[in-house]
Order: sequence, then structure tokens, then C-alpha cells
Amino acid sequence: MDGTNLATESSFNDIQHIVQLYVAQLSEGCGVWSCENKICDTGRRNTQPPQRPIRKYSPRSARTIALAIASGPAPRKHLCSNLRRGDQQSRESSFNNSEPETPRDASDLTQLLSDTKSVRQFFAGSKTANVRPVQNEGLLIQLERLLVSETLSSGEVDRDGSLSSEAPSSIIVQAVDAIVEDMPKATRAQYEFADSIIRQGCSYPAVNGSTPTDPKWNCWLHILDLMDQQSKLRLLVGVCKVFAIMTNRYLGHKACDENGQQSTDAANKRISIHDGLLDYLKDHTGSILVLGPMCKKMFLSHWDHISTTVPTKSITCGALEILELLHNNFADYKGFFDTHVAAQSLEIVDLAQSWKQAANSSKTRHLLSFDFLFPAHSRAMCFRMISHLKMREAVSFVEQAAALRRRMMPHMLDDEPEGRLKHLEQQYLLLNVSRVDVLRDAYNQLWQRRQRELFRPLRVRLGEVDELEVGHDLGGVQMEFFNLVCQEAMKEESGMFTTDVQSGLTYFRPGSLQPLYMFELLGLLMALAIYNGITLPISFPKAFYKILTEGAPKRPSDDGGRGGAAPLQNLRDAWAAEARSLESLLKEDVSDLEYSFPLDANGLRLAVHFQKGVSSSPILSSVTDEKGRSVETMPMLTWPGWKLLQPPQDPGIVTAQNKSRYVSEYAWWLTWASVKPQWKAFMSGFHRVIDQRTLSIFKPADLKAFVEGSSRLDIGELRKSTQYEGYEARSKYIQNFWRLVSSWPEEKQKKLLKFVTAAERIPIGGASQLTFVIKKTVVEDLEHLPTSSTCFGTLYLPRYASSEALNEKLSLAIEYGLEGFGTG
Repeated sequence: MDGTNLATESSFNDIQHIVQLYVAQLSEGCGVWSCENKICDTGRRNTQPPQRPIRKYSPRSARTIALAIASGPAPRKHLCSNLRRGDQQSRESSFNNSEPETPRDASDLTQLLSDTKSVRQFFAGSKTANVRPVQNEGLLIQLERLLVSETLSSGEVDRDGSLSSEAPSSIIVQAVDAIVEDMPKATRAQYEFADSIIRQGCSYPAVNGSTPTDPKWNCWLHILDLMDQQSKLRLLVGVCKVFAIMTNRYLGHKACDENGQQSTDAANKRISIHDGLLDYLKDHTGSILVLGPMCKKMFLSHWDHISTTVPTKSITCGALEILELLHNNFADYKGFFDTHVAAQSLEIVDLAQSWKQAANSSKTRHLLSFDFLFPAHSRAMCFRMISHLKMREAVSFVEQAAALRRRMMPHMLDDEPEGRLKHLEQQYLLLNVSRVDVLRDAYNQLWQRRQRELFRPLRVRLGEVDELEVGHDLGGVQMEFFNLVCQEAMKEESGMFTTDVQSGLTYFRPGSLQPLYMFELLGLLMALAIYNGITLPISFPKAFYKILTEGAPKRPSDDGGRGGAAPLQNLRDAWAAEARSLESLLKEDVSDLEYSFPLDANGLRLAVHFQKGVSSSPILSSVTDEKGRSVETMPMLTWPGWKLLQPPQDPGIVTAQNKSRYVSEYAWWLTWASVKPQWKAFMSGFHRVIDQRTLSIFKPADLKAFVEGSSRLDIGELRKSTQYEGYEARSKYIQNFWRLVSSWPEEKQKKLLKFVTAAERIPIGGASQLTFVIKKTVVEDLEHLPTSSTCFGTLYLPRYASSEALNEKLSLAIEYGLEGFGTG
């Protein structure tokens, strides 16, 4: 228990004796000339000037200091070892009976607190001194027993191989109930005000801070006081410790499961504890307003504000585990779980380095693994820093290879080793591709590349094969290259993806006839774009990024209690019609519905099902053609990656008992199983550059924003970040330019952005992240149109005679010059 017990010491006489000893040694000292104890009057006077004190402590000051030390975590730590017991008693009696009091300052709160009647009686050893007993001592003892029990500490299980989870769950719920039971019944806004103070890492607001003046709002101070009660904090410490240990044991047993050993008992116990608390909080939602801020307070008080990882068995990790549980299950209260103190305290480079170096361990958890600690832009910066560190390592390896070749050259007998070393000395991953067949050129140059090469900074040379128009890449060419890649891959004729007409979202095409290596290549190219910080002109649904960040989803379990409406959240954007049908299925009676899933591909409509409780290839139930006519002969499918088994059993029907599981499996079928071959090939290429752990930094919605950027352009932000060569930002001509551009519709403004930078989307962080330069160019004939260089993100702008001419020429340039490099 981190050196302390949950329950306070039961012997109050001992505490009384300790504070009396401190008062004696602070006032009278031990009298030993060699004493070095700075809390002893003799030790204080043995110090050298100017540290030697001039005056002795007054009785009131001695009482104040004694109270502060005795209430700390180690009350006996500063007792002077030179005091003999007989001397202690005589000095206490002499001090308490004869020492005069100094005048009291009525404006000093500490003097008033240490000079009350009850405190003076307590120091005098009066029999009438009344010390309040420990609150909830029974619960504290039960929590402590949980922590030191053989089941938790050694990880042993009962003889029947199971862990009794009801007792820990019940104790935790009782403890949480005791924590929140006497909190005031205030409005949510009042608790939000109190939480806003804790979220900043403070116990109370600053003196000059803005506080409500309405008396009805002033209970926030009472809320903060109650959240700071030691009895509540002791209970929460116990709850956090139990959560931390349970989670740690679950992760340890989960690792064993992945190695082939069956061990579900710890997982079941963890689920039971989590479910028990969740069930309680769902019935007592007001408790969330207390538990969330108090767990934040617990985390901030136990975290050292330096470490980027926390031990999994610590109070700190336990508090974060509870916040994570609440954050994942109570979306309406997310503000009560967020705190950005960690993001403000830690440097991005330290976070990135520690994340990159830390391996998956059951002993520590990285702070980045907790979604609510860091806002989206901080996570994006961490990811970019991790990518930058990998690039630096790759370039450093190149430099080492070059130095090795220089040392070996005088001793080489043939050119073969030198040739291999020269291959390692290329500082960039260089691609030479044409616009005519961009996917094939990219595939030919990325095929069988060493993984170390993929971590180098990307450079692209893009041009027409015949004309040899080559753009040398400083960022803009990469954007145009990936724009062309996405256009080629996403178009309907390629047969790789399908786009929903209503939502405009794109997803893998079920039963695609394209070879799987094309999906592997596309995964590699998309990872290279993300790794190099390029925003892509794509629109994928939430389910795509959920699978990308969390990995392949498992087939829903056969227990019908954990399905239902939750998986439908992943379908509402790209499969809206299917989501509505499944939602109505949950609400209505079911009759004559076969337990199978549709697969429309290549002119056939297949109905498939899976063997119950077995993860295997789908089983073909029936086949119809495009007109709905039954196909009697089962076709021999040659779709890449597909293997359909002949039906060994009837698929069964959907009933009221299994419809919840059917809805969950239908969602799993649409998002994963129906395109599993394409998904696995895509992730095989993607993970060559970005591993699953690094990608887990993002939440699915944040990764979508990072990859796809935004279609919204803030022209004012772009203007603020624009650089000028030959013009001044305040010149009348440039002001007319921005006045003109600001008057355009947004679609035309985005065409200007693409004309100059090749960017079709705005990256996360806004338009200020793009390079946009306006450079003055001198032309003989003012009929010339403005040109651009996407390589350098530069607009070459002549000085036209009027705003009308500027508008006409710039509009023509944008309309007819969107492809290529302009003058670049």
C-alpha cells in the first residue's frame, strides 16, 4: 500500500503521545550538544550562523508544527532520538503547565486553528479530549484485505479454476457509494465549475480567479472541501489499488492466452468488477459527477508530472483505469474525465521517445494509451514526432553506411560490396513515376524494398514519360502524387472500392477481382502518406479507422447479452439503410428470417453463414443471379482470397433469443468478414511502415481527421501564414488580392489552394500548416496568366493594372492550370 495502511491507527493515545513529544522537543530540546535534528530546539541551536535561530518557538507555534508533522505519512520520522523517556514526560509536563502564551494574531488562521479549546485539551493529555473515530473503517479494512489476499497478490485461483468476483465488485460499489453519499445535491453546472478547477491541477481556484457571485452557485467550495476529505480519499485509494491490480492480472493472463494457454478467470473477474461499477453508476448517474473529478484529483496528486509511464499496480494507474472505464461508457459526461495537465507538463519529444522505446509490458502503461489525457492535436504532434525520430534513425544508418564504405574502399578487391553499400547510402526513398500509370510505376519501385528504406523521408519525381516534365519534390509533388494514386484506386473502373451514393463514403468492394497485392500496395502507399504527413483526398467511414486503430475485430460471442444496438454505431454513416433495418429488427418480432448474410458481387447474390461457435470460412447457403433467379449449380468462385465451403448444415433462423447476436454478427460481416481478404492484404502493406501499436495513439475519429484533413478552408488563416517575395503583406496590391480571393465562393478558394500547393484537403492544424508563397514575377506582356510551382508551394503573380484584370487572369489560371507544375 505504498508504505501506508488504508485504515488509520486505532490507538489515538499513541497519536496524542507523538504530538506531545514534538511539542516538547520543539520548545525545550533534548539538551545533547551533538544533536543535529532540525526539528529539535537543541539541534536547531547547534547549527552555524546565519542558519542558527534567534528565538525559540512559542507554545502556539510548536503546537502548529507538531500537528502538521503528526498528520503526515510518517509521523515518527522527525522525533529526536536523544530524548530519554523520563526526560520527555518531565519536559511535557513542565511545558504544558508553565510556558506562557504569546499574544495571538486574530487574523492568522493557523494560530486560530492551533489554539482552540479541543486542541489545547488534546495536547495537555486531557481525558475529555474527543477524537472522532475513523469513518468507514469497515470498508477500509475490507479493501485492505482484498489487496493483501493471496488471490490478488499471488494470482492463484480456486480449486475449481475460477475466481470469486462478487466480493470485490460488491466492496468497490459500497466504497464508491460511501464516497459520494454525503455530497451536496447540486446542479451539474455547479459540479462542472468545481471540476474545471481540478482539471487544471488545482485544489482551489486562484485568489484573483473568476468565481460565481450568486449564493446559489457558491456550493462549489463545499464540493471541493468534501472531495478533499481524508476519509473519502482513503477509500478512493483502496478502490484505485484494486482496479490497478485487477487490470494488471487481466493483462498478464491475456498474454498467456495469446501464447496458447487458457486462462479466462482473471478476465472474468475484471469484467465483473467493471460491470458491477457500471451498473451502479447507470442507476446513480449523479455519482459520476463526483467519481470522475476525484479520480482526476487522485491521479494528479500521485503522478510526479515527469514520468511518461505509470506502474500498472499503482494508485496512479488505478485512477486512470477508472477514468478510462467512465470515459468509454458515459459519453455525455466526457468533460468530467478529461484533463490536459499531462499534455501541458510533458514535452512532445519526451512522449514520442518514451513511446517508441517502451515495449508492450504488463508492468507499466504509457500515458498516451489513455485517450482523455491528450487532445487530438497533441496526439497528432506525438505521431509526427515518432515518425520524425524514425526518419532520423534511417538517415543516421545511411551516414554510417557511407562512412563504412569510405573506410573499406582502399581494401576492396571487387566492386560488388561497394555497390551494395552505395545502395544503402541513399538518404531518401525516391520514387520516379509518371502520371500515365501511377499505380503500376509505384508498385514496380516499391516491390521488395527493404523495410529500412521505407522509413527514409519520401521524395517523388512526377512527370510525363514522353515530355520528361519532372517535378523535384519539396512537398508539393508528394501531394499531387498521392492525389493521383487515390483517384486511380478509388474510381469505379478499378474494381477495388465502392462508394455509397448518399454519404459519399468509400469502402472495400466485396469480392473484388483485383489481385490482393494491389490492396497490399495501396496499404503501403497510404502508410507512407501518413508517415510523411501528407493529407489524402479520401473519405472512409468510421468503421475503417476503428479497424485500423484497434485491429481485426473478433466475431461476436455466442452469448446474446453483449450484442444489440452498440455495433450499429459503426454502420450509420456508410450503411445507413442496413443500420435502420437492423434497428427495426431489434424492436420488432422476428419471423421466417434466415440466419445468413448477403454478399453481392460480380453479378451474383450469395447468402452465407458461419458454423456456430467456430471461426472458419463462410459457408455458402444459396446463390441467385442479378435478377433474383436461383442458381442450382454452386459456382466455383475464383475471387482472390475467397474460399466458400459447401453447406454441411442448415443456417438456422433468427429468433427473439438470438436476434441481438445476429445484429452484432451482421455488423461484423459488413465491416470485416465480407472484405476480409482485402483488409488483410491492406494491413499487411500498411504495417510495413506503421505498426499497430503506434497507430493506437489515435482514436478512430482523430485518425480520420489526421488522414483526411478537413474540406473547410479558412482563408483568413491562410492569409496570416502566407509568405511574400517581392511584395509586402501590407501593400495595396496584396490587400486587393486577398479582398478579391475572400469574395470568392469556398470551392473556388480551394481550387486556388490546389493550384498553388496541390493540396485538396486542409491538414489537421489548419491551413497554416501548408506552405503558401506569393512571389512577384516580371512579364513583358500582362496578358500572361499567373503560374505556380507546387514543388515549392509558390504562386508567381504578375502585377496587373486593375483588380478586374487580376480577377480575370487568376480565375483563368486556376481553371486551366490545376494539373501539372506550372513553372515548377
